[in-house]
Amino acid sequence: MPFPKQEYIVQVSQYLNRKYGHHYYIWNLSEHDYTRELFQNQVSMHSYIGFACPPLYELLLICKCILEWIQHEGNIAIVHCQQNKGRSAMLLSIFWSLVFKTSIQESFYIIAKALGLTSPLKSQLMYIHKYLTHLLSNEQLNTQTIRVKSVILSGIPKQLEQFKPYFSILDRRGTLYEEKGQVIQKNEQCIFILPNLQISNDIVFRCKHITPENDLIPIFRFQIHTGFLFKNIIRFQVSDLDFQQSFDDDFYIDIVYLRGHENKNLHDSEKLNYDQQSQEGYQMIKQLLDTCQMMSLNVKLQLFQENDITNYMPEHPQPIQKLEQVEEVVEQNQRKDSFQEKETQQVVQNQSLQQEETLVQGNEVDKKQIEQDGDDDDDDEIII
Repeated sequence: MPFPKQEYIVQVSQYLNRKYGHHYYIWNLSEHDYTRELFQNQVSMHSYIGFACPPLYELLLICKCILEWIQHEGNIAIVHCQQNKGRSAMLLSIFWSLVFKTSIQESFYIIAKALGLTSPLKSQLMYIHKYLTHLLSNEQLNTQTIRVKSVILSGIPKQLEQFKPYFSILDRRGTLYEEKGQVIQKNEQCIFILPNLQISNDIVFRCKHITPENDLIPIFRFQIHTGFLFKNIIRFQVSDLDFQQSFDDDFYIDIVYLRGHENKNLHDSEKLNYDQQSQEGYQMIKQLLDTCQMMSLNVKLQLFQENDITNYMPEHPQPIQKLEQVEEVVEQNQRKDSFQEKETQQVVQNQSLQQEETLVQGNEVDKKQIEQDGDDDDDDEIII
C-alpha cells in the first residue's frame, strides 16, 4: 500500500474497510502520521526521525507482531513507509529471511527487486550485509559499554572553502549530543571532542553545513549499532556514507571510543549499571530473534501486491507481477540442503493446523516523487 496522502486517504481507507474489514492491520514506518480513525485504528505507528534503518530491536519486534497477527485465519498485514522502499524493504527482508530461511542478502535482493529499490542508502546496505548477517548467523554481540571520545573528519566537502558544521548524534529517543560553532578552512581536519558520551544500540551520526544565511545543508549521515563494535576505532570511507555533498576520494571519518571499563574514573556502581544495560539489550534482541524464528515455523507466507487499490489514486502505475514465482525459486534453493529440509518437514508434520496467511505489501503508486524533508526522509536520493 502506498503512503495514504491527504488527497486520497478517505478513498484508501474505505477500500480497505470494505474489502478486509477488521482483518487487516497497517504498520506505518514513515515519519508522518495520519488519521488512524479512518482505518478503524488498525494502524501501528513506528517513527524514527533521521534514521535510515528502523532500530534493530524494533525490526524484530514488528516481525513478531506481524507473525502473531497473520496466524489468525483471514488476517493480512500491510507495511508501508514514505515511498514504500527503504524502511519497508528492510523490514520485509528480515521477515522474508525468517519465514523462508533464506540468507538476508538473498531476501533483500528479492524484496528490493519487487519494490523497485535500485539505490538503497549506504546505512541500509551496512545493516543488511554486516549487522543482520552477523545477527542471523547467531554470532555474539558486543555487550561492553561504548563511550565515544571523538569524531574526526579528515577534510571538508570539496565545493566549500569554509565549513561551519552542525554536528549531532541521535538515538531513537532524540538528540544525545550536538555541536556547532566551529569554522573549518579548506584542507583542515574537523575534530569533535566528546565527553565520553555513552551510546547504546542504534545510533545516527549526522552533519550539516550552516550557510551565511543560516540555512542547513545536509553533508553526511551514517548509522551504527553498538552491538557490532568490537574495536576501539571505526572508520567510514566516502562509500559508507549517506550524503548529499561530494568529498575527496581519500576522505574518511574516524570514531574513537572506549569499550568496557577503560575509563578509570567510573565508580563501581556506574560500571555495574552500564554492564547491566548492555547485557539486557543484547539478551532482549537475542530472545526476540529466537521467538520470531520459532513463530515463523507455523507460517506459510504469501506476499502480493494490492493492485486494486490504485483505482483510488490520482495516477496508476503498471501492475507489478506477484511474487509466487519468486517463492517457488526460494523453496527450490532450500531443497539443496537435504538435512534442513528433513527437519523442516518434521516440524510441519507435527503441526495440527497450518495457516496460510497473507502479507500485503503495497508498491509505490505515484510516478511523481514525494516531496522530501531534508535527510529526515528514509528514501532520499543520494546526490553525488
